Amino acid sequence: MPVYFISYTVLFWVPSILFLIFLYRPLQTYTRKAFWLTVFIMAVVSVIMEYLYLKFDVWGFSERIDPLLGIWIWKAPIEEYVYWFGATPFCLSLYLAYCRLFEKLKSRNKNA
Repeated sequence: MPVYFISYTVLFWVPSILFLIFLYRPLQTYTRKAFWLTVFIMAVVSVIMEYLYLKFDVWGFSERIDPLLGIWIWKAPIEEYVYWFGATPFCLSLYLAYCRLFEKLKSRNKNA
């Protein structure tokens, strides 16, 4: 059972897609550009760090121990890419959602 693949998809990709559907459009242009630039930079850094960690045996993967799909890109399972490329948009989305929420709370408190 591909537990990691399913859990990473549900935990990171679904909320990120919902963010893009509901919260992305009202963002200002510079915030959108900063969002995508950060996602790109973190994707590059994540891939580099993944291969450095694998090269220097910081961590490893075993299909015998971990329930992996069995799809490998170079020396990393596909689950790692789902995690790395899903975590950044998720964290940024969460940050932007909190900023928006706190802006609304601030404006309500000023008006009260």
